[in-house]
Amino acid sequence: MVLRSENATLGNGIVEVSARDEVPRLRIGELLLKAELISEEELDQALVMQQRAPGERIGALLIKRGAISEDAFLPVLAEQLGLRLLEPATLLEYKEAVRTTMAEARMALRWGRQHMVAVWRSDDEVLHVAAKDPIKSSMREIVRAQFPNAGLYAWQLCRTRDLERLFDEIERSEGARSVNLNELHHLKELAEEAPIVELVNSLFARATDARASDIHVEPEEFGFSVRARVDGVLKAIEAYSREKFDAVVSRIKLISELDIAERRLPQDGRFTIRAGGIESDVRVSVIPGVWGESIVMRLLPKERGGDFSLDALGMEPDHRAIFEHWISEPHGIVLVTGPTGSGKSTSLYTALTLANDRTNKIITVEDPVEFHLDGVTQIQVQPEIGYTFASALRAILRHDPDIVMIGEIRDLETAQIAVQASLTGHMVFSTLHTNDALSAFNRLIDMGVEPFLVASSLRGVLAQRLVRRLCPACSERGVATPEQVALLDRVLSLEQRALLGDANVRRPVGCDSCLGSGFRGRIGIYEFLPVSDSMRAAIAARSVTLDALTEGERAQWRTLSGDGLIKVWRGVTTFAEVMRVAGSEGV
Repeated sequence: MVLRSENATLGNGIVEVSARDEVPRLRIGELLLKAELISEEELDQALVMQQRAPGERIGALLIKRGAISEDAFLPVLAEQLGLRLLEPATLLEYKEAVRTTMAEARMALRWGRQHMVAVWRSDDEVLHVAAKDPIKSSMREIVRAQFPNAGLYAWQLCRTRDLERLFDEIERSEGARSVNLNELHHLKELAEEAPIVELVNSLFARATDARASDIHVEPEEFGFSVRARVDGVLKAIEAYSREKFDAVVSRIKLISELDIAERRLPQDGRFTIRAGGIESDVRVSVIPGVWGESIVMRLLPKERGGDFSLDALGMEPDHRAIFEHWISEPHGIVLVTGPTGSGKSTSLYTALTLANDRTNKIITVEDPVEFHLDGVTQIQVQPEIGYTFASALRAILRHDPDIVMIGEIRDLETAQIAVQASLTGHMVFSTLHTNDALSAFNRLIDMGVEPFLVASSLRGVLAQRLVRRLCPACSERGVATPEQVALLDRVLSLEQRALLGDANVRRPVGCDSCLGSGFRGRIGIYEFLPVSDSMRAAIAARSVTLDALTEGERAQWRTLSGDGLIKVWRGVTTFAEVMRVAGSEGV
């Protein structure tokens, strides 16, 4: 079918049936106003949001705000762009053509679903592209690269739900899988054989006994290995022959409710297992590699997490006093920063436990909910259905909370809602991925939050890492090198050393209790940065550096490495461990 739009010759005989080249007489916002589908106030609000989020289309922002539905918006957009808006029944007529065309070009249906794009050839050799956003340049480039010899491209608008239904129908139809049904049946049989079930179960049992946080299944050319992350360090568990690899991967996929036939795209799943006498939630990530699919499984024991106390965190007395002060604040934002696996969630849960005196309404928004706290309303986000951090936050702010915990600030919208919540009388705790405390301010500003809002809302930033504790059963007294002594003298003041007492530097040995590593368990090292008046001025001026601190603040400032060396002085960990985790910067 010929679209109501102009044909543009692109060279090499390629003709494109697409949106009009000239600038439309009216912008989409003006067209929506003319059709009385939105108000001027709603358009103004969306334009303000667009300025804060460059690249976002005005229509998407209006739909996201609930100002207009997709059903009402798309006909207006189609009229503006001169594109055809496909009806549901029409799109489903091309189901088989979409499946065949995308399969021939090796375009995964998962990619089409992710980007809301369906491609098919018609009998007259026109390449039809139905998309939620058919004028998106990156999508068009991918389609042209996949179909370089198409003589005619026909770009068309389509509703999101109609594309979802199309892909659901294709996936239910015979032959939509990446392997044939016989191979799929064979993989399921292998995954359910007793030796494979026993092998996978034994991996979980061994990892649980070793107190592992993650299990890595890694394919190689002639076999595959399994490693476990114990106290932050990967340790080899076992190596197996290549013949068992497909069966092991299929078994893990099967219990994770993943597609065992899909081997070309990343997948995420989860399940619950009982191993080593402990029941754990397991989060599974599968990614394709050169030698096969690599799997990482995060173990989240359900029985863990009873001790959310400041003693368990291992904070020094001065840091502990600052942390308790932040928790008692009536409003504002406290951020905990650090990489994945640095103990941020534990610190946040400790803060919530201390604040939970049954006089406050506490609500958390997490992905996933790792610990369950009595007296706290905990919400699990579900991005696959549009229930994101931002949408959950908008809902819970109408739920009369006193304290809000956000699992992670990932985008501008979430950051803006957190700031507004703090400025309207709520205490907000959250995490942010930065290397140190000072970087948190620039990270929020780079996201698009106004500097004066960052300065007025933040109460403090805590950066942290986890270092391994020396095994109490086998560590022995050690001797610090002259360089290490000089380092300790430079970091620890005379007053601090007087409070700490005599040095008790120790070294690891290894025993059965610590599985020969010399370490057992981990403890936090911290970097605290309260937001003072001088810091607020620096944030507003976008000059957040160590030099921005007053002389008194710099004197009290302690880096991650510096805090770690206090643990070395006390005999809790080692120099090498602190340098491995935090480095020597700032020492």
